[in-house]
Amino acid sequence: MYDNSALKDSWFKIRPWLSGIIVTMIIILIQSIPYLWLRVVGVTLITIGLFLVIRKLSVDRRRLLSVATIDELTKVGNYRAFQERMRLETQRALRNHKPLTLILIDLDRFKNYNDSLGHRLGNELLYSAAQGFQGAVRSIDGVYRFGGDEFAIILPETDLETAGYIVKRIQDSFEYLPNRGEVTLSVGMATYREEPLHEFFDRVDHLIYNVKAKGGNGCQFELSGTYASNRISSPAS
Repeated sequence: MYDNSALKDSWFKIRPWLSGIIVTMIIILIQSIPYLWLRVVGVTLITIGLFLVIRKLSVDRRRLLSVATIDELTKVGNYRAFQERMRLETQRALRNHKPLTLILIDLDRFKNYNDSLGHRLGNELLYSAAQGFQGAVRSIDGVYRFGGDEFAIILPETDLETAGYIVKRIQDSFEYLPNRGEVTLSVGMATYREEPLHEFFDRVDHLIYNVKAKGGNGCQFELSGTYASNRISSPAS
């Protein structure tokens, strides 16, 4: 099948040039009008028209960016937004020599919940969980859904001790959900070590794997080069 996407892209690139030519020609024509008041009216109308076009383009751009970076079901960031935020925050951490903590969350037994109660209730639980996570973190933090029942939370300028308080709030917010059934949380968290991004992610993912291997419903984090595992009751304890 013929792919006309390249043709569409070319058209979108040409249109601004075409618009500029049209506006220039209109201005030239306006300058030839013998009456000053008509020229003023013409220039005013062009200015208003350009303002409305620019405003619409700005609104459309924000809408497209929202669609591209927000998970439709849970209304938190999606994987694409997570990747971009991680890239920016690791660069900032390196530049400012500030700690950066990553939290990964997996919903235990969510598949059983989905299979027994249905996808509608499963989707409602995902939404409730995501909104609970969002409410438990600070305004500077970011909450993201990878897809399925996996979430990530980015904590800029945050060490493990402070992150422990945040994990405690996350766990509490989830436990109080009236629709969670027997679903619990497996949580892993670690701070950035100036390593490649995939290694940082894999390191935290490994912590979650350890929690789930022990039955889930806990948090594992790194402490002085070793692992500490429990349900957070105090930070880094």
